[in-house]
Amino acid sequence: MIAFLAYVYVARLLGASMFGVIGFAQAVVLYFAHLSACGTDLPGMRDVAQSPDHVRTLAPGIMTVRLLVSVGLMLLLAGGALLLLEMPESGVVALFALTLLAHGPNTRFIHLGLQNPRPVALSRTFGEALFLALVLALLRGPEDIGLVVWCQFLGDLSASALMVWALRRRGIDLPLRIDWERVAPVFRRSFPLVINILLGLMIFNADLIFLWAFRSTETVGYYNASYQLISFLINLAWAYSFSLLPALTRASVDSGDRRRLYENSVAQTFAVGLPLAVGGALLAPRIIGLVFGAEYEPAGLPLAVLVASVPFMLFKDVGMVTLIVGGRESTVMKMTAAAVVANIVLNLLVIPRYGMVGAACTTLATEVLRAGLTAWVVRSDGFGFVGWRRLWKSALAALVMGLAVWFAAPTSILTGIPLGVAVFVAVLVAVRGLRLRGARMPVLDV
Repeated sequence: MIAFLAYVYVARLLGASMFGVIGFAQAVVLYFAHLSACGTDLPGMRDVAQSPDHVRTLAPGIMTVRLLVSVGLMLLLAGGALLLLEMPESGVVALFALTLLAHGPNTRFIHLGLQNPRPVALSRTFGEALFLALVLALLRGPEDIGLVVWCQFLGDLSASALMVWALRRRGIDLPLRIDWERVAPVFRRSFPLVINILLGLMIFNADLIFLWAFRSTETVGYYNASYQLISFLINLAWAYSFSLLPALTRASVDSGDRRRLYENSVAQTFAVGLPLAVGGALLAPRIIGLVFGAEYEPAGLPLAVLVASVPFMLFKDVGMVTLIVGGRESTVMKMTAAAVVANIVLNLLVIPRYGMVGAACTTLATEVLRAGLTAWVVRSDGFGFVGWRRLWKSALAALVMGLAVWFAAPTSILTGIPLGVAVFVAVLVAVRGLRLRGARMPVLDV
């Protein structure tokens, strides 16, 4: 939320064209950021969850390799940007390369594998708060676009350093050492996930790059504004997935605990994702106008299309984490590769003619395809489709909510969002999909 607010301020201050440059640079750097992690986050988290002793035996070697890879990628990206791109894109991409030094040595997977997410939460919150504070203190206009990157770098680096410090407080040191024989199996198992992440990023942000190539930085700026909201939801989904993976790893397969946990996760993410998609699509133009200002109103329709992909994205993430826990990394990579081919073909056909709306439609179509492939594969692994018995309550509540917002036609999201939330909660309570348990905290019962 803090990072989202920071980029809302940046978007308003820089204007659509310069914000488009930021969006293009982030789209490029994101590939290198995931390369710097070498795909070891999810397998590393799984290994630590299975045996906490791996923290002391494997983590130092893994982190050393990741640090060296990050330095190499930083130099490669910065040099390539300065040689191949024109200003201002070249300078912004080259500066963004510095953030790789925070992404590579990130110890988040160790904390989450130990099922100790608090240091991750506190460190990330501090880092984003520092980013926001620096942006508010230093930025004055479009000419300060380079300062945005420096602020981001300092925030990311501080968060990464705090996570390392938290491990040291627990008595876990990560000395720099190259122990290739011991860590090589981890990197070999991670290779399919590296490819999968890079392919997944092509779905996530290839439309930004295609819009930059076929349209203008101003168009990228509009689309990037709508994507900031979707990225916020994607970050929430990944936070949920990262917390789900250790629990799935430790859940028994033979007793059916893993299958039940999978089905509960699908039902609960559906109950969250569907109303977000329905309400977000109906209120998208008003959300864009209020958050980013009148200049970004063209981003309203793309946001309405993009937010419709949220339920499919959440289902796909739960299924892919389930497959990774079962050691099906190569299968995940193949599914993502098929989706990427479809996405690139659709982007080439649609974006030159239909621009931002076409890009949003290709993203939605690709997420539907990925969700379908995931459902088919996890079913073959014994995780059956979660039937309407688990989904009808949420679907009914979202339908009634959508009709209420549609007919009420609120002129502002300050009235539209409370109306939607109130109707959705009321219907869920009426059909006993939301109950009070324990200390009388409301919990989903779907």
